[in-house]
Amino acid sequence: MVHPRTPVLVGVAQYVDRDSEPLAALSPADMLAKVARGAIADSGAAAVEAAVDTVAVIRLFADSGPAFASPFGAYSNLPRSLANRLGAAPRALIYPPVGGNTPQMMVNLLAERIAQGDADVALIAGCEPLRTQAKAQKAGIALAWGEDTGDAPDSLSRDKAMISRHEMAHGIALPVSVYPLFENAVGHHYGRTPIEHRAAIGRLMAPFTRVAAANPYAALPVDRTPEELVTPTEGNRYIGYPYTKYLNSNMFVDQAAALLMMSSAAADRLGVPQDKRVYLHGCADTHEKMLVSDRVDYWSSPAVKVGAAHALAQAGKTVADLKHIELYSCFPVAVEIAADMIGIAHDDARGLTLTGGLPYFGGPGNNYSTHGIAEMVARCRAAPGSFGLVFANGGYLTKHGFGVYSTEPTRGEWRRADPASYQAAIDAMPSPPLVEKPEGEAVVETFTAIFDKGRPVVGTIIGRLGGGERFLAQMHDRLDELIDQPVIGRGIRVTAGENNNRASFV
Repeated sequence: MVHPRTPVLVGVAQYVDRDSEPLAALSPADMLAKVARGAIADSGAAAVEAAVDTVAVIRLFADSGPAFASPFGAYSNLPRSLANRLGAAPRALIYPPVGGNTPQMMVNLLAERIAQGDADVALIAGCEPLRTQAKAQKAGIALAWGEDTGDAPDSLSRDKAMISRHEMAHGIALPVSVYPLFENAVGHHYGRTPIEHRAAIGRLMAPFTRVAAANPYAALPVDRTPEELVTPTEGNRYIGYPYTKYLNSNMFVDQAAALLMMSSAAADRLGVPQDKRVYLHGCADTHEKMLVSDRVDYWSSPAVKVGAAHALAQAGKTVADLKHIELYSCFPVAVEIAADMIGIAHDDARGLTLTGGLPYFGGPGNNYSTHGIAEMVARCRAAPGSFGLVFANGGYLTKHGFGVYSTEPTRGEWRRADPASYQAAIDAMPSPPLVEKPEGEAVVETFTAIFDKGRPVVGTIIGRLGGGERFLAQMHDRLDELIDQPVIGRGIRVTAGENNNRASFV
């Protein structure tokens, strides 16, 4: 018999708008309401709106940083705006921090609250309207978005900073310029030449495009060959070497997804059919050293290894027991490192994505993994008794969420371990000391070249001094030597500058 406080996912819904002109597109709150109603309907339950006691909305990119701020109004309490549209009166309204890990983190957190009796029926929803926002701004169209409900949601605790002023001064800021640093380190770690590694990236990601091409909720449903993905062309220019446009997450989408969770007792009371129920068997939330410059190295992820192992152990499963796999895929290196740390082959016949991935399915801001979880629920329902793993990632391969799912009920009393119990081992791992004002002979630890209109304009270098100390620098000459040539381990000279450090080949 299932324990009455066992958390269970009972409803999912997704939405995509590829074509609407700005004045015809849904506002963020209306998009959320659409998928929330869809998830409620999908559950087969009755009187859900009156029973909802918790609403969590994944943070919009417009509220995540100044780069994507909306000029069309702000929501003082987006979870309240959603609840009002549903006619719900929840006692908990949550708007969590920035991060692509937050959908899985919220499932884990709300499962704990349900198990402890602090919640009974919880709704998680998220959306991203950047396609419409960008089109409206370009066309000079004013949209009436935003609401002031007179209150504010619970934003949970604030994260430590994921970026420092010193890093920003050296171009370590936007994900498109940071993830290539990991990618080049991974290629070197595998022992590949740069050209060999770019070809391997194409082989890794082409199956993602095939999944997206068959997904009715994909923003870019186009099947592409490995060569199309990695070959720089006028329409597929380099962004940050070795990534072309087709290898970058696409945030300019209109997409939304929602999940409905409740206790087993509430599911019984509200009439949720048994074949709608999907259980969270294992979960974990971890993070790396928060700053990129503090990482143990740039080709591994101790926090993914620890988190995945914990979630699988809680579920009593191994990688071999999984039928469904959904790995976060903002950039290829997130897939490579996660697969390596979890113990999954890059060409695993089970596939590494259920959606099609952020560059092809779409990268709706912090909310992508809500879609991944919705797809997981659908796969588990279609193959009763099977198990699947969701890996969600936020920041710069910084924060991670894990969930192991199945229609098979969990046994006994459901409990979530305190993440601090396994995070401590990650925090204790030593990092190379960082020197902010380096001088002298050094070697390249990893690098990227940032492009503008098809030409490299600046190089970002993470290097090591003779004593092993790490430093950051930029390179402004001989940039062509960063492209398709062995760079990691090559000798350089670094000079400290007032605002940033300069590196040059010796």
